[in-house]
Amino acid sequence: MKKRKKPADYSGLDLYAALQRISMDFPDLSPADIDLRYIESSLPRFTVLSCGFHEAPGSPERLRIQAASPNPIRHLPSNYQENAFLRGFLMVFQHIMNETTLKIDKLDAWFRPMECPPEFLPVLADWLGVRTDTPGSGEHLRRFIRSALSLYRCRGTALGLRAYLGIVCGVTPQLIEGEFPRASHAGMSIRAEDENPERIFEAEEQSSSFTIHFPVPREKFSDDLLRRLSLIAQREKPAHTVCYISFARPAKKRRKITAIREDTYLNGEDGFFI
Repeated sequence: MKKRKKPADYSGLDLYAALQRISMDFPDLSPADIDLRYIESSLPRFTVLSCGFHEAPGSPERLRIQAASPNPIRHLPSNYQENAFLRGFLMVFQHIMNETTLKIDKLDAWFRPMECPPEFLPVLADWLGVRTDTPGSGEHLRRFIRSALSLYRCRGTALGLRAYLGIVCGVTPQLIEGEFPRASHAGMSIRAEDENPERIFEAEEQSSSFTIHFPVPREKFSDDLLRRLSLIAQREKPAHTVCYISFARPAKKRRKITAIREDTYLNGEDGFFI
C-alpha cells in the first residue's frame, strides 16, 4: 500500500481548525479514515495533542488524532474521582458528547462555504438556489457558493454571465454582443465549409446573437467542463438570444524550411548536405 506523506504538525491547534487543514492537505482522506481519540488533559478542550498515520495489521492506514478533553468524573464527589474504572467508563460517554459539542461550538462555521464540512455544501447550495451540476465540486463549488449572492445582483447581465463563467472555469471570457462568430475573426476557431468567408450563421438574426469567447485553446477545457459551461450559457442567457462559444486558435508551429540550391545533394541515409 502506498504510504501517504507525513502530516504537518497540527499540535496546539483547535480540533475543528486542524480537521479543516487536514481536509485541504489530504483531499483523498475520508472521515472514515480518521481515528479521533480524546485524551484527558488539563489543556483547553479540543486542543490537538498529536497527529500521525498508523497502520494496524490487516487494516488500512488511518490518521490518528488525539485531542484534549475533560473527564465527566470531575462532577462527581471527591471520593469517587480517584476511581480508575469510573474514570475510563465516563470517558466513553464524553467521547459521544464531544462529537455533538464540536458541531455546536462551531455551528457558525457550518454557514461559511469555505469552512463548512463537505457533506453540508449541498444544503447551502439548496438554500441559495445553486444547481450543483454546473459549478463543479470541491473548491469550485465552495467558491461559487461564496459568490452566489453577489452574482444574483447582476444576474441576466453581461457582467454577471462573465463572472459566472470565470468562477467556474478560472478563465474570464469575452462577450461579443450583436455579432456572429466570424471565420476571419482573430482568435476564433469557428470554421465552416462552403460558407461565406466573412460571415457564417447567416440564418440567424444578428441582433439576437452573441459569442462567448475564451482566450485559450479548446484543449485547456475538459469535456465535462465544456458541458457545464454550455449548461450555464443555456440557463443564464436571455431567452430570446442565440449564444455561441468559441476558443482561441492553437498556436501554429513554424515549418522548418530547407533551401535546395545547385550545390545541394541528397543522401538517402543522412539527409541533405550543402
